Amino acid sequence: MRRGLACLAGALSAVVLGACGASAQSTGATASTQGTSAARPQSPATVQAHASSTTPGASGPPCGAAAGEAVASSVGLVASRIYQREVASPGVRADQRQVETYAPLLDALASGNRAAVATAVTSLVYSHTHVVRLRVTQGGVVLADVGGPYILAPVGGVLHRNGRSVGRYLLSVQDDLGYVKLETRFIGAPLVLYRGSRPLPLEGALSAPASTIPLHGAVRYRGKSYQVFSFTAQAFPSGHLRISLLVGGPGSAAAAMSCPQIRMSELGQIAERIWQRFMLAGAPASAYVHSVESLIGGLAYVRMGSRQIAGSTHPGPRNLPELGTVRYRGATYGVFSFAAATPAGAVRVYQLVRP
Repeated sequence: MRRGLACLAGALSAVVLGACGASAQSTGATASTQGTSAARPQSPATVQAHASSTTPGASGPPCGAAAGEAVASSVGLVASRIYQREVASPGVRADQRQVETYAPLLDALASGNRAAVATAVTSLVYSHTHVVRLRVTQGGVVLADVGGPYILAPVGGVLHRNGRSVGRYLLSVQDDLGYVKLETRFIGAPLVLYRGSRPLPLEGALSAPASTIPLHGAVRYRGKSYQVFSFTAQAFPSGHLRISLLVGGPGSAAAAMSCPQIRMSELGQIAERIWQRFMLAGAPASAYVHSVESLIGGLAYVRMGSRQIAGSTHPGPRNLPELGTVRYRGATYGVFSFAAATPAGAVRVYQLVRP
């Protein structure tokens, strides 16, 4: 578990969170578990209690029968963004540049030394990079393929030496187990990954047959009701994975809430969960802001009284409600916040989301 949150946020070390590429050094699959992921709380009643304080930009008619779908789509949005960060982010591009400029690999390809290619690829995967699997080909022939067995989110490119193409590569900075760990820590919804109709045997993931879990909609699983959100991920080296999350219902407190209020509530819960993980890791507030911007969307601010500790913009909005809406730079945002403790003292963390 040497892969850190750096492959997600570029901020934390592998020793701290160890989620990205969690099985990269494993030679086989991790045993499947039958349990569910860490429980995630239902929508907080505090949002409903304060609903009257929100302006029309965040309120509206009751979500009614669409409440379950509103919850699932909000949670699924973050889950899919976790995956997308492993495909396209500054960290991924940095890993690609590292492979594309690694002289031992380029020299070995240019000279046709297959053993040296294998050595170079192994070095890249096991030398404290974020790469969990790397495949190098030349003329359509695989010369080296090093890494774990269950890998997703591959990216590739052409390898050049002195302006001449000498081969191609395909790499990934995330494996399936690492993704499960990140989703569990940041969201907490039970999930299952399918290759075709087969659930992958991953620690912390469900092993429900594909026939029992629909792509979307309501489902009963082990005596509990869920709303399913699914999206498609790319497998390594080719093919697709189906990732399905089983999201709990919004709870009775949401009966009179609008769909935008429910969305704000769900994203706020996830933002608070992400904050807790970053604080446990001893990460700076700025690292939290950087990650939550891309995972939740919108803007984030951390303030100690009237002083801004970290934020998406500087100096940020002059006044922020604890819950409600704010007009900032020509746009209206829904605001959710929570109190938190840091080594420097008490702060309030604000999440601004477009309704």
